[in-house]
Amino acid sequence: PVPRAREAIASIALSPGRVTVAIVSGRDLATVRRLLGVDAGIMFAGTHGLELTGPDGVTRLAPGVEESLDDLQALRDHLALEVPAQRGFVVEDKRLAIAFHYRKADPTEAAPLLAHLEEFVASVTPRLEIIKGKMVYEMLPRGVAGKGSAVRWFIEQMGEPRPQVAYFGDDTTDEDAFFALRPQDAVTVLVGPERESFARYRVDGPSAVADLLAELSAMLASERRGKQR
Repeated sequence: PVPRAREAIASIALSPGRVTVAIVSGRDLATVRRLLGVDAGIMFAGTHGLELTGPDGVTRLAPGVEESLDDLQALRDHLALEVPAQRGFVVEDKRLAIAFHYRKADPTEAAPLLAHLEEFVASVTPRLEIIKGKMVYEMLPRGVAGKGSAVRWFIEQMGEPRPQVAYFGDDTTDEDAFFALRPQDAVTVLVGPERESFARYRVDGPSAVADLLAELSAMLASERRGKQR
């Protein structure tokens, strides 16, 4: 997290009656928790919603994940044979999903490799789908995951009355959540340079998000102090 964001999130989570915090990430849940360093009172969605931790603190897998484990193993074996070492390619095994990063690779070498990967997934591992992010292909169980599904699940866990949702995201995979939240009249915010998006608003970068979180944190802290008097 950028400076101030972690502290603001931890402080906001101290006001569960006013605000519920949820972290939605493509990273696996263990990595998300380690990087944030805060988990008290926070809901989590890791690996694009394949791993979910609700308000009860219990972590569970999204339904249907187990059926794709054999296809994930077949993909692991394929990548181990096909991806050249020391060429800028990185295979990130998240157990429930596999990410293929090509940011540091030669584009002329990456293009045929990506095309072959798409063909392999379609023909050999049909229980998987590819989510295309920023210089990364992520292969995960088809029709099971997605940041939109994760956000809808969080809203269901909150019960009635339905919460007013604010969602910030900078990746192309966050468009799934922006789109899912359109019927909710949510405050959806694209983080980063202007581009076509389902988000209603935009801020320039993560530091701007940290500023907003710090402002909300200060407001809630003031409320808590007022109640203690």
